[in-house]
Amino acid sequence: MRGSRILAAAALVVGGALLAGCTGTPAPVHSTAATRTLRAADVAKKIADTELSTASIAQADGALSVNGAPVKVRIDVESVRSLADSTLLTWRLSTVSGAQEKVSTFQFAVAPHLDTRNVALVVDGGATTLRPYTFRYQNDPSQPTSCLCATIPSASDGTGLQLNALMPALPAGTKTVDVSFPGFDVMKGVPVTR
Repeated sequence: MRGSRILAAAALVVGGALLAGCTGTPAPVHSTAATRTLRAADVAKKIADTELSTASIAQADGALSVNGAPVKVRIDVESVRSLADSTLLTWRLSTVSGAQEKVSTFQFAVAPHLDTRNVALVVDGGATTLRPYTFRYQNDPSQPTSCLCATIPSASDGTGLQLNALMPALPAGTKTVDVSFPGFDVMKGVPVTR
């Protein structure tokens, strides 16, 4: 568990460091969330102060399209943590077969990115949809946007890999959200921790 936490922290700290010199831009999909800028130090502190769960609070089985062939996988939501100015979604991607299989896909992203920017938290029956923060380098706005979300791994197995996405803050008082992954059944009523 500590290894997963360190890997998750490292990934988001790197993303946060990139964000430090950047200006936030809206996600390439529709969202009602306002764009904010976070400092790298704030992102690093959020991760360091967050205990990452390994217990599943919601689950969906489905298939990823990998090189044109379906690979059956399981998504386990481990936590939806509401922080003062953001929300941290922690989830696990594993293969249903238990064997190591390729899982690299654009299914959760917008090509050419192999990330998870199209994962969403849906609040109040769809009144609000939150997606991971995206950003563009301030000194090179011609580059594609980057994301404070996990990159899809090339392979996974039955244990799975823990992945994260940092999103805008949930509306005050939100107790549950629906978690949406493209191509999978929506996981409804997932509890939020504070």
